[in-house]
Amino acid sequence: MERTDARAAAARTLAVLCAAGYIVTLAVLVATGVGLRRWLFALLVWALFIYLPMRILLEAFQTIAPALRRSLVARASIDPARYGSRASIELIVDGLFEAQVLMPRIATPLQSLKAKEASAAVLRAANRTPRVDLSAVAHRCLSTVERWTADLSSWAQSEAPQDIQVRWAGLRSLASFAAMCRVLTAAVADQTGRQMLRSAEYLDACLDYCDRLALEVDVEPWNEPPLDIQMNDDDAAAIRLAWTAYADTPPPAIDARNTFVKTLLNTATGQRDNGTTQ
Repeated sequence: MERTDARAAAARTLAVLCAAGYIVTLAVLVATGVGLRRWLFALLVWALFIYLPMRILLEAFQTIAPALRRSLVARASIDPARYGSRASIELIVDGLFEAQVLMPRIATPLQSLKAKEASAAVLRAANRTPRVDLSAVAHRCLSTVERWTADLSSWAQSEAPQDIQVRWAGLRSLASFAAMCRVLTAAVADQTGRQMLRSAEYLDACLDYCDRLALEVDVEPWNEPPLDIQMNDDDAAAIRLAWTAYADTPPPAIDARNTFVKTLLNTATGQRDNGTTQ
């Protein structure tokens, strides 16, 4: 759906630009004294020699680009230094997200974008900060997901009417955060060769539960066995607050993303004021 929307938007943009070019051409013809006698000739030039070739190139590129991207991801995934540069990290995140994350139906392309951009930002910051243990960061995210899901699960038992927009916004924010956490746990497994116990199943269940809470009338409370991760309540609240601010900020939201990354890494290192972002 995301690629289809992008393709339609690009086609519309091309059509608008060509229409504007045709109008400018007519204005030039009138200004030079030729008048509108050659309007049909100008139309054929713009349609046959500009719009159609550009449209064909656009369609070809949008067909080839995903395959090219997958090829780059596959090459990056076997590079021993794949977590050493911004470009390779973004490719790795794309590959992990595609392979590991199934976003709920209520999520929009924006939530996927937020999850991938935040995952890449966390991996870059953790890679540049020796004192940061990525598995500790992932555990902080898991614990936050656990508390956040249990909190929103109270909606399943509430009989009072709720604002559906508020409810969906909260669930989409949780879904994007859980998706980011899924990428980070997969990155830990990729780097260490060891799976984080129960993380994949737990996060997949969380993403599915977001859909059920949003779309079903009778939903059972969240009943997944606890992860038993020790974490300060204030740290979990700070991470959730920073993520919600980032999720609610329109792209590119660089400052909000950096604040989230700083908050997350600070909880993993036991610090409050110092952190690495970008």
